Amino acid sequence: MTVMVDRLVHPAASTVGEGNALLRAAAAAGHGTRVRELLDNGWSESAREDVELMLWAADYGAYQVIHNRLDEHTTKPMLRIARAWVGVDPIAELRRRLGDATAVVQRQRVPVDEYDHTECIRVTAADGRWAEVQTAHLAIVTYIEERLGIGASRDELMARALMDRDPDSVNWSESWHSVTSKPDVEGTLHWAGTVLTDADPDARRFAADVVHLLAINQEDPWPEDILSVLHTRLSVEPDPGVLIHLIIAFSNYHLGLPPEILVHAEHPDPQVRSQVAHEHYASLSGTRAVPEAVESLAKLAQDPDGRVRATALTTFRDHAFDHPVTKRLIAAGRDDSDPRVRVEALAGLARGGDTAAYAELRQLGDEAGEGSYLAMMADNAKGWLNKLAAAQAPPPPAQRE
Repeated sequence: MTVMVDRLVHPAASTVGEGNALLRAAAAAGHGTRVRELLDNGWSESAREDVELMLWAADYGAYQVIHNRLDEHTTKPMLRIARAWVGVDPIAELRRRLGDATAVVQRQRVPVDEYDHTECIRVTAADGRWAEVQTAHLAIVTYIEERLGIGASRDELMARALMDRDPDSVNWSESWHSVTSKPDVEGTLHWAGTVLTDADPDARRFAADVVHLLAINQEDPWPEDILSVLHTRLSVEPDPGVLIHLIIAFSNYHLGLPPEILVHAEHPDPQVRSQVAHEHYASLSGTRAVPEAVESLAKLAQDPDGRVRATALTTFRDHAFDHPVTKRLIAAGRDDSDPRVRVEALAGLARGGDTAAYAELRQLGDEAGEGSYLAMMADNAKGWLNKLAAAQAPPPPAQRE
């Protein structure tokens, strides 16, 4: 692998620094201040004009730095640099750059954004010198190609996603978004329908992700042959991860709770049952809950798995709060053996005006830290308490003319 300028090898003294791995590596390369500003403040007009920063980002695999910051003067060189990493063993390449075939390897999963992650690999030579990359080069290649109008085919994009076979990686998600962004939506649906029958479960999962997103964004009716494929796959799909995304896609297209989904309320995998519990929401919302949906969801609220009970309780609370079954489940949930259920019950009790339940939830949120799920639950509960207090407050006295 040929690299015009070696930007990734640093002396031992440069390992000290504050912040995450990306910030420390950027600081060692002389880009620490700019990268920190980009991550803290978002898009910067001047950042994309910093040629050396952007070329370093392409070499390092810093998708976070490159995203939304392409410039005509750096785009093609960045693409060449990132492409040079595709198919290369990053550990072997970093050891080659260090000139130490036995350099020590450290691997770390790092977030790219609130949804996706990548792997950070650091290799340290015997003399303390080190080199580091993020394995997000495929995502960078896909992103830049799309912006240049030379996007890869659907098959190639799926092949890229399957290189690391991780649905939560940025390489997977960038390929997934590129497939769903193609203008020929019907062509993409037919392609996904074919892949949904593939022998490779990861390929089926990728196709299910595609169908899922297209179902959310769909405006026109889907072709009947695609719906037929979904219907069939819902009944025969053996992989729980694939099945969950098929359930989501099918529920986005079919309002209510179709029997193709309800049948999985007794699926052996609790994650599937939890998804089915969530999909009951459409039959609870509105002026009147569907009795069959209430009965089915109440049964899931007694599921042996805590995550299923928590989802069922949350669905009742958020979509049928005033239903008698909801009140009963919330009251019982406070003493549930699973903390996930208890938290959802505390939120429901607080929504009904229970200040003691709110205080307990607030304490849990404070312990978990700002921005945590528990903290957000406590903030929401406080909002419901304030609305309830305002509704119950006596009207102000009428002013005399």
